Amino acid sequence: MSVDLSDPSSSTEVAAEPVVPGPAPVWEVIHGFTRYWAVVAALDLGLLEQLAAGPRPASVLAVAVGVDEHRTALLADTLVALGLLTHEPAVGYRLSAVAATYLLAGAPRTMVALVRGAPGPHERWPELARTLRRGAPAVRIEDDPGGFYPALASATAPVQRQVARAVVDTLSPIGPDPLVIDLGAGAAPWTLAFLTAWPRARALAVELPEVVAVTEGAIAAVGDAAVDAVRAGARVRVVAGDYHQVELPDAAADVVVLGHVLRAESVAGARRLVARAAAALRPGGTLVVADYPRPEVPTAPSAPALLMGLTMLASTGGDGVFRVADLHGWMRAAGLEPAATLQPLPGQTVMTARRP
Repeated sequence: MSVDLSDPSSSTEVAAEPVVPGPAPVWEVIHGFTRYWAVVAALDLGLLEQLAAGPRPASVLAVAVGVDEHRTALLADTLVALGLLTHEPAVGYRLSAVAATYLLAGAPRTMVALVRGAPGPHERWPELARTLRRGAPAVRIEDDPGGFYPALASATAPVQRQVARAVVDTLSPIGPDPLVIDLGAGAAPWTLAFLTAWPRARALAVELPEVVAVTEGAIAAVGDAAVDAVRAGARVRVVAGDYHQVELPDAAADVVVLGHVLRAESVAGARRLVARAAAALRPGGTLVVADYPRPEVPTAPSAPALLMGLTMLASTGGDGVFRVADLHGWMRAAGLEPAATLQPLPGQTVMTARRP
């Protein structure tokens, strides 16, 4: 059979080859795992701390961390590619601004301990599929809160101090002697931020018995002359107990803080906790909720919040992150009016509500 090429109607159609997508998203998932362990290795070796005083060539850095030069340079080059180091052939490796801010142990905003602790117990991740089917991990963090939460509370404190200070600046006390209630106080970043900003404020800080020593230690360590009374304990009462059960004053608080605790709760537990907090607020008082809300539409920028939700499912009996609409519904059911949602630092969300 012949085809007349001069007659368009006689031509045959050639099927287009399907476009095959590249595997880049899959490699990003794989490399996410290796990126994490590369940073942990650098922290374990003290590589970043060795660069705190200034740049060093690979040969000097290798001696300092006790690894041969080839392997040291490969790890350091990886950190360059990750944006944590820079490299100049004439002088060697240097900390990036991000690493100097967040990955040195003594930095005001250090996240060194958080890098290790934020994923939860590492052994929980390989069994995530089984955990999702069961509805809970085989071993939950809350089964032994003293084994994990004290370190996590200390690890989260540096960043949360920055968040708390920024949020406190947007609020004002109602009366001359305001009361702040901090449920799940951890290392007391919120308690101390309010007591520092409001000189006449008093605070009630509630934390689990296994973690309360961290709260007490953070308050005792305050050295600023402006808050000497805090250090002496004159303005804060620390209570060891379950924030679902400890007795709270009725309609007495100017502020109640739920700082990164709701996502460790079941939906029912989170709703009850919001109601408890609301009942403790005086008219005009503010509920402050710091957490990572689940996005209405999943996008690449929202991945951290979604991954945080999976982290909670992997390691706790909680239901993970919730939507802002969920929280607002719980607030309204408890008699509160949702107010401002703030982002004092990138990736940090704080939602507020007022009691009429």
